[in-house]
Amino acid sequence: MAMIISWLILFLVPAKTFFTIYFPSSFIWLFLLVGFSVIARGWPMVPPEGSWKPGKSKLNAGLTQTFLTIVLTIIGVLFITKAWPAIPLFPLMLYFGALLFGTTLWYAFIWRGYPVAGKSGKANFFIGAAIIIILDIFVWSTMINFSGTPWENAAFNPNGIFQCDFLLGFALWSIVWIFIFGNSMQGYPFYKIPEPLAQMIQTIAITILAYFCWTVSLKFLDPTFSWAAIGGGIISWSFFHSAFFGFFPNEKYIQPKRGIYNLIIVAIMVAIWIPLGRVLLAPILAKASLAGIPFDLSVMTLIYSLHLIAVLLTVHTFFLFKYPFSIPRPPIGPEEILPSGYKQVITANQENQNI
Repeated sequence: MAMIISWLILFLVPAKTFFTIYFPSSFIWLFLLVGFSVIARGWPMVPPEGSWKPGKSKLNAGLTQTFLTIVLTIIGVLFITKAWPAIPLFPLMLYFGALLFGTTLWYAFIWRGYPVAGKSGKANFFIGAAIIIILDIFVWSTMINFSGTPWENAAFNPNGIFQCDFLLGFALWSIVWIFIFGNSMQGYPFYKIPEPLAQMIQTIAITILAYFCWTVSLKFLDPTFSWAAIGGGIISWSFFHSAFFGFFPNEKYIQPKRGIYNLIIVAIMVAIWIPLGRVLLAPILAKASLAGIPFDLSVMTLIYSLHLIAVLLTVHTFFLFKYPFSIPRPPIGPEEILPSGYKQVITANQENQNI
């Protein structure tokens, strides 16, 4: 259903509106969705740490939280485009947003809220947001350089270490390895190492592996096919398989066996997803090209996967608790397995609370 709705949005919404307004703005929305669902653990509205109480409507709480993230997204976009770094929304939010999304995922899935993870969801959100924003400001101010682009002499060009297109690919491949270690492998084997040494080792490993994959792939592949088609496919399906499919059918194994099987499934799905996306999105590409949008099918596939399907599924799963379907089961740890014959059992009272 999310695939159909996402495709219809791409097809029906005017191309310039979607690609020059929604798409760049959605990076801020992704930051907030991860922030409220993972870092804040549902605060301020939804379970487990939001204001929702048994007997109240989960649907109303989820809709309120969704509306809150949309309002904050608009405020964030206005600040970034008007105050600091005062960049054009399109296309430069692609660079700023990718760095913001990457640092958000790094904090959420690699550092896992350290050192404040034990505090309340509210404290985690504000402290985590502060860490993410400060880090993103540092990365933007020191790493990106718009040399060779129309913005080379713009006042907002930080003249950092890496040319912007190179840094974009590097950032996307870093996100790939964040999802491999943080989602598919559930932190294995690093969770056996004391904190914060475990997080530091993972960060170093992610940086080295991302740089290697990006630079080597550039020798053989078109850049957007590398970071958008392959990288975006791995990110999407690692996320889908862990967050929405609950590692099915590998929940009966523990790590690292579960993680290896997870990665096999992700690889198979990416191999299917790339050619399927090229077929599904061919009419969208034709429509976008007529509107002067400079994206190819690889970038279109990434947008379709991460900025539409993933967004819809995240809101539906973590804010609306899969309404009107059964509520999602709690996630399992890397060395936990589901009991044989496990089924999600929901009482009539629980179903009423879910409405």
